[in-house]
Amino acid sequence: MSLLVKLAERSSVCLALLGSLGILAMMLHIVLDVVLRATLSVSIPSTLEIVTRYYMVTLALLPLAWVEWRKQMIFVESLSGMFGACVTRWLDALVALLSAGIYLVLVVATWNKAVEQYDIGAYVMSLDFPMPVWPTYFILPLAFALAALVSLVRIPLIITNNENYDRV
Repeated sequence: MSLLVKLAERSSVCLALLGSLGILAMMLHIVLDVVLRATLSVSIPSTLEIVTRYYMVTLALLPLAWVEWRKQMIFVESLSGMFGACVTRWLDALVALLSAGIYLVLVVATWNKAVEQYDIGAYVMSLDFPMPVWPTYFILPLAFALAALVSLVRIPLIITNNENYDRV
């Protein structure tokens, strides 16, 4: 179990770091495009398409597992205050199981769409250049799969009130 915990934790952190690097790359890309356009009247081709089809999708979804692991998803505690710690742990485990199920449904749905887009070689035209966009469709199933893994790994940690889980 500790191997799965370490794998989930490290994978989540790695994807969050990749997301951070993506923010930096997007910022540099946009700033460079604006500076070039303002000073030399030259624009970087396909900036809009790259930002919307690559950066934004990646930045929105890669940190999903990290947020799940750090227990920073939005949640409502309207009734849980009425229950004891044991019942609350079991409810949290049930929510983690439900979340994992939803993530797995999203994995299957987005994987099928990604394969479909790969098969047709999906692209967008940008300045008479066909820019492939099918690779970004594979980011979704990857992000959802890791979030499902994190949710599943958290269940026994929640139930046993494992201190390793609380320190993360």
